[in-house]
Amino acid sequence: MNGSEDRDPETRSRWLTPLVFGLAVFLGLWVTVTPDAASGRGAQLAWGAIAVTGLMVGSRLPVLAVVVTAAATSFAWLVGVTADPFVLTGFAVFRLAEMRGGRRFPWWMFGGAFVVVVASAILSVEDTEDRARGMLLSALVLSVAWALGARTREVRREAAARSRAEERLRLARDVHDVLSHSLGTIGVHAGVAAHVTALGADELREALRGIENDARTSLSELSTLLRRERSDLEADAAVSSPLSSALAGIARTAEKAGLSVHLDVGDDIDALPADVRTTLLRIVQEAVTNVVRHASASSVTVGLRVSSDEVTIGVADDGQGARGEISLGNGLTGVRERAVLLGGTADFTSSASGFTVSATVPLRRGSAGARG
Repeated sequence: MNGSEDRDPETRSRWLTPLVFGLAVFLGLWVTVTPDAASGRGAQLAWGAIAVTGLMVGSRLPVLAVVVTAAATSFAWLVGVTADPFVLTGFAVFRLAEMRGGRRFPWWMFGGAFVVVVASAILSVEDTEDRARGMLLSALVLSVAWALGARTREVRREAAARSRAEERLRLARDVHDVLSHSLGTIGVHAGVAAHVTALGADELREALRGIENDARTSLSELSTLLRRERSDLEADAAVSSPLSSALAGIARTAEKAGLSVHLDVGDDIDALPADVRTTLLRIVQEAVTNVVRHASASSVTVGLRVSSDEVTIGVADDGQGARGEISLGNGLTGVRERAVLLGGTADFTSSASGFTVSATVPLRRGSAGARG
């Protein structure tokens, strides 16, 4: 039921738009022409009705719409009951080019206009120059209509391709964020259990419980992500629990991997907008995961500060830092992309004393009020 309701406005626009446009052109460029003979008004109404009717089938049968409108307008020109420079046909040509057009211009339209001009000259020597000028104007109208339709088609295809690329990038970023943290932590726990020979039975069980918990958490987040993709829920729903609790969970996981974690966050982070909370969580999650996996650090500090118009994030470790120039992998690239998506920035600095991830995420108008 809802699907049919959603399609109704689009269905109505397919015939209502050409109907309104066709009637406007008919009243302006057909009815205003006074036929020579008494029977000319009937022919005018008949050919005009055929042209408008043909225009209305353009969304489903664009070629037929071009043929019908062009034929009706041509005959109307020959009997002198219209001044329409093939504007109705131009609308049909626009639809045809929008749906099926390419870069090559259909020169057959110029050929058709030439045939009408020649026929007008043969059948009636009166006003031949005016008709010739009208046909030249008609050729211009059809040319512009085709060019606009083809360009519209090209723009829509580019927009669709760009949308698909952005969707693939967003999905790849989400999957990376969901799996990278938990799988990295699982690897650390498994490495400890495998290489520490003095590990007792209780410690081994604790390590296995940690691996099990991380695996369950990862599967739960992945399931939520897939469910969100299928049901078209907003990505902002990624953070359902309070941000402070999620950050504390990241800290506990990092501490199990042997890091000393210091959380320095404000009291108002849980009242931030959902999209901001999601971005903050993913940035901190990725930064801490990188510390666990790559930094050879003993401690990490996570700081979040909320001001009236932005949130600043800093994750700094005391590890070995990057060797040489910083190379942005998928994780750090995702950090920067997430910040940029909300109009923020992300920077990465490395020194002999460690590696720092810094980011700034602006708050939209009204966000401050949301913090209560």
